[in-house]
Amino acid sequence: SRRSRPKQGVLTMSNLGHAGAMLMLLFGGLATGGIWVIAVDRLAVWNRMSVVEYATDFRRTLKHVDPMMPIFMSLSGLGAILFSIHSSGTSRVLGWLGLTCLAVIMVGSALLGEPINSKFRRLAEGTPPEGAEELRAFWRRFHFARTGVAVAALVFLIAAVIAAL
Repeated sequence: SRRSRPKQGVLTMSNLGHAGAMLMLLFGGLATGGIWVIAVDRLAVWNRMSVVEYATDFRRTLKHVDPMMPIFMSLSGLGAILFSIHSSGTSRVLGWLGLTCLAVIMVGSALLGEPINSKFRRLAEGTPPEGAEELRAFWRRFHFARTGVAVAALVFLIAAVIAAL
């Protein structure tokens, strides 16, 4: 009879590695899904709105969605760290690549997105900040780029788990 060797990865991974896989996939999926929905739905709607309507809707979306995204990204990133530390080979590399994408999103959001968000948040609902048209155009391009990086992050994280099987 032929003996099979246990494969390195999830099959021999610690409980922390398994918990990391769950965190990175669950919260990475939620974050990517949220970012994707804004790209597919809100950006198209916002582009057709007047500046006042846009300022109102954008501010409302920020109020409900914006607080969740850093939490989801951080929990996914924590999971990616736990997973990557407790895995090896290709799965480890893919886990670190996914984490790198999450970090790019977090840093980009803090440096580029949040300053714009704050301009809308500080004003009364329905009051567009100065230069709102330019801010809307920049935020749209920024969010499309962020969406691409979020999808790449999720693909890396899923591939990391599949590689570990």
